[in-house]
Amino acid sequence: MSNWLAYATDLVVVRKPDDLMALFVSTVKRELGLTTCELLIPSADGRTLVAHNTETGHSWSVTDFDCPFAHVLQKAKPMVITSDEVGFWRSNRFFNQYVETLGMLDSVRVEPLPVGKSVVKALLFLVGDSESIQSSFADRDFLKFIDVFTYQWALLRDMQRDETYQRDLKESLSEEKKNRTLQQQLNVLSDSLIGTSGAMSRLREQIISAASSQLSVMVQGDTGTGKELVARAVHDFSERSDKPFVAINCAAIPENLLESELFGYCKGAFSGADSDRAGLIAEANGGTLFLDEIGDMPLALQAKLLRVLETRRYRPVGGKEELGSDFRLVSATHVNLIGQVKEKRFRQDLYYRLFQYPIAVPRLSERLSDLPLLAAHFIHEFNASHGKSVRGINFRVVDRLKQYAFPGNVRELKHLIEFGCAQTPDNSEVELNCLSHRLAVFEQQDLTEDFPVDSVAENVCEFSVIHDLKQALSDFESRIIKERLMMYSGDRAKAAESLGIPKRTLAYKCQKLEI
Repeated sequence: MSNWLAYATDLVVVRKPDDLMALFVSTVKRELGLTTCELLIPSADGRTLVAHNTETGHSWSVTDFDCPFAHVLQKAKPMVITSDEVGFWRSNRFFNQYVETLGMLDSVRVEPLPVGKSVVKALLFLVGDSESIQSSFADRDFLKFIDVFTYQWALLRDMQRDETYQRDLKESLSEEKKNRTLQQQLNVLSDSLIGTSGAMSRLREQIISAASSQLSVMVQGDTGTGKELVARAVHDFSERSDKPFVAINCAAIPENLLESELFGYCKGAFSGADSDRAGLIAEANGGTLFLDEIGDMPLALQAKLLRVLETRRYRPVGGKEELGSDFRLVSATHVNLIGQVKEKRFRQDLYYRLFQYPIAVPRLSERLSDLPLLAAHFIHEFNASHGKSVRGINFRVVDRLKQYAFPGNVRELKHLIEFGCAQTPDNSEVELNCLSHRLAVFEQQDLTEDFPVDSVAENVCEFSVIHDLKQALSDFESRIIKERLMMYSGDRAKAAESLGIPKRTLAYKCQKLEI
């Protein structure tokens, strides 16, 4: 027993509570020749005692007085149970497992730690030779060894608790900072993507989440919902925000020019190529490439784009060497790409490559509660760009607008508000009579079947209110195209064929008329 002080020096160099408990228990068990030696520690909520050796999985309620541990905790005094007395405690199944092989010369001792203190921090549970256990607790060196363990264990637990607190505090502050940054970003984003509806709140959260990733983003939404605004926001809130944002409308560029626009070309690649020219992929290096209406990209070019996305390498038209470009791709479409994939008009492998992070932009009809805010924003923009001072919009106009379907979504609302502002004197509100006839014409159109142009011309406007013939003609053409697109569920090829014009011409008119 003279080695207890030497063993005590081994304890003070241990730096982890679990390692300290394991060393203490194994030393006591070995030196005293015990069959069982356990440290029982109160759980975090103080309701149970748990063995330090978690492999056993045993625990005891601190109020279970069928077990001696509860009595020792309550009285803060040691308890010795001889082989003759142990039968009284066998009703507790887990305790019985420890004492079922107890010999005639053996005993059980449950010692509260720290020794001799009224506040119990742990229980030392010993099963073995009675004389060995009894003589040990009469040995000053052994008691000193227990005191050293108890002090060191309390010290390490306090240190561990402080470390845990500091780590939790740091994580909490980090999370708070992250949440504050997120809220600031959402507030800034609400200046461009206006609306307090649940749909817009979710959209802004999706944009911030997508911006923090490096995944390809696919923005889906009907015409006029603001897909390019979403794409721009993904770029502005990403790590690439200080690099270029390069946008191209795949539907508005002739098929034979789209490849050279994207990849660039070398001198002499084709007639008119008098010098080398970098393409949009090169311009987007380090930044974001936005491909609007990607559903209209030719199949041959889709294959080349897929290879660029996979290798980050491309070859200019007429070039012999491959070049590299590190860009993040954001694409957009108003058509059903799954349908195009099924019809073999869009590559399936490219579809999955583009849809790494899909974002759906809601229709205006799905967030009509945002209409007053949007109207106020467009009035402010109109005043700033035209030097006017339209005061606002009458509530009757808002109520009337909420009854309209808005097939052109936010873009159509913007044009309606601008039309109303143009007829409103300074310091006055936009009144219902400024828009009612135009809304009535839109709602009277029958979109279920083809219609002669003459019949539409009779209803397109009231001639007496036309003050700008060019604008009236643009509105007339825009209305025809919009309704024909709606008739064919947004299929530009069918709409163009029904109007007797090439698809590219229709795409050009859609871009020009902002359809």
